[in-house]
Amino acid sequence: MPVPVLKTANGRPVRLCRIGKYVCSVLLHSLIVLPCLSQPVGHWTFTGSTSGTGGTYNTISNADFSAAIPTRMYHGASEYYGEGSWPSSAVPDPSYYLQFTISPNSGYQLDLTSVILRMRRSTTGSSGSGPNTWSLRSSLDGYTADLGTNTLTSSYNNFTVTFGSGFLHIYTPVTFRLYGYNATVSSGGGLSRVVLDDISVQGIGEVLPVSLTGIQAFRNNSNDINVKWQMNNVEAGTTFNIQRSANGVDYTTLNRVTEKEYKAINAYNYLDDHVPVVAQPLYYRVQSILPSGRTLLSPVVKMSNKMETKALIDYTSIQGQSLLTALQVPEKGLYNLSIIALNGAILQQRSVELDAGVHVIKLPLNAMTHGVYIVRLAGNTLAGNKKFVW
Repeated sequence: MPVPVLKTANGRPVRLCRIGKYVCSVLLHSLIVLPCLSQPVGHWTFTGSTSGTGGTYNTISNADFSAAIPTRMYHGASEYYGEGSWPSSAVPDPSYYLQFTISPNSGYQLDLTSVILRMRRSTTGSSGSGPNTWSLRSSLDGYTADLGTNTLTSSYNNFTVTFGSGFLHIYTPVTFRLYGYNATVSSGGGLSRVVLDDISVQGIGEVLPVSLTGIQAFRNNSNDINVKWQMNNVEAGTTFNIQRSANGVDYTTLNRVTEKEYKAINAYNYLDDHVPVVAQPLYYRVQSILPSGRTLLSPVVKMSNKMETKALIDYTSIQGQSLLTALQVPEKGLYNLSIIALNGAILQQRSVELDAGVHVIKLPLNAMTHGVYIVRLAGNTLAGNKKFVW
């Protein structure tokens, strides 16, 4: 059966065209939008209670008015109001608000995307009473900036406040305050009230990403090599493979350690007491295998077959917005690690207590412009320098 040929309006055949990778990427990303994955992580219905329902990976506080609001009452089956003393000022008064808090569970983070507030002012009096304006702020900046603001009427409205990137990767509690102000009380027995019917915070809960904060290797008096590493947010079931190489390319697993429970911060240790006698350096790294199957590799630490007698910067490497630098020091002591411009200006400096051995340390670079710099290690009358390009 012949395949029909598509034609344009003027009768010409439609020609196929290539779609570039960029166009395909844009189309794909247009389908993957964070709010589409969001779900309620905090929901208050005010059905006879100020408590609400949290998400799978977080808890929530009660949603209630501050002590400056003298009257707090339920009205009907699913309304809650704060009455009296709302300020008439044109800006929020820091004492008059409704507050609620969202707290990620230990080992989890939240990406908060939006909040929906269903509320009104009082219907009492001839034309309604209470605050005419509201604003929402958060503890992330000390309640200084409005996340959203709008007008209150005596009829219910659903107000949606969309959060920015500052509300991604939240792993500590965040508190919101809903301020009412610019209050007026109409004649005929008006009562100054903010009335809440529903609050729903949307977001995504997920396991905190595991991260390596440091790795070191030390040679002891018996010529054994001790490998230590420190991790944050280690999931239960994470496996660590301690690996060694004689050429820096081909690695053999020496030992395997499996974490049995979640650890927010933990340090690990392995003693290699079968160190081969070789002329070239030995290389060590730690391979982390997460329960999801994802694999992470630590930076490599290189151990010379002899003890160094001077401070040495073995290598530098750019990782994202950070500089990884591998340091060898011959003796325990307090050292200064600095990043220096070519004109000699010290741009950042960090004091570190180091044991004799090899250490891999991370320094942030995101505040620096791109260019050529020097990283310097100094201490115990010892010093080492190395140029790097950012």
